[in-house]
Amino acid sequence: MKRKFFVLSTIALFTIVGLLIFEHATSAQRPDRNAQPEQGERGQRPGGERGNRAMGMMGNPASIVDNSWLDLTFNVKVDDETLVKARPVYQATREKFQKKMEEIRESGDFRNAREQIETFTATTSTAFQKSLKEVLSKEDMAKLTELTKERLLAQQAARNRFRGGGEGFQRGGGGQGGQRGTR
Repeated sequence: MKRKFFVLSTIALFTIVGLLIFEHATSAQRPDRNAQPEQGERGQRPGGERGNRAMGMMGNPASIVDNSWLDLTFNVKVDDETLVKARPVYQATREKFQKKMEEIRESGDFRNAREQIETFTATTSTAFQKSLKEVLSKEDMAKLTELTKERLLAQQAARNRFRGGGEGFQRGGGGQGGQRGTR
């Protein structure tokens, strides 16, 4: 009996110590990458945001079309004949988005990328909705529009949480963490 108690106590002790070590090792915070570098610290590259961060934060605008297709297929559940008619509309719109994203990447103008994509998305979405109205019934279009609105609101809420609009990711408490590059 004493031996079982000793073995269980040892296992519990190792587990607790392991969890404490793991939490300590993973709680180190990286320095703010967008802060101005001080003497001896490594800072951001000239030209603003590090890397292609501006493009990554916006997400993929073509995902609006992809998600709409998924909603039309699985949530609105239109018949196969309607899907065949709607497919060229979705393909053409998705190709437009991909072409625009490629143009922006090739231009290297990431500072104005958000504005370009928002403007392009607004104009393309209007044409996309108009083309879908010609293919879908009023009921199907209403269902699809409602599902799209719900999805966009959920994505906006997620972006707001990521940017610090809620508790968690950016506002997490804790200490300063290590300062990389200081000597």
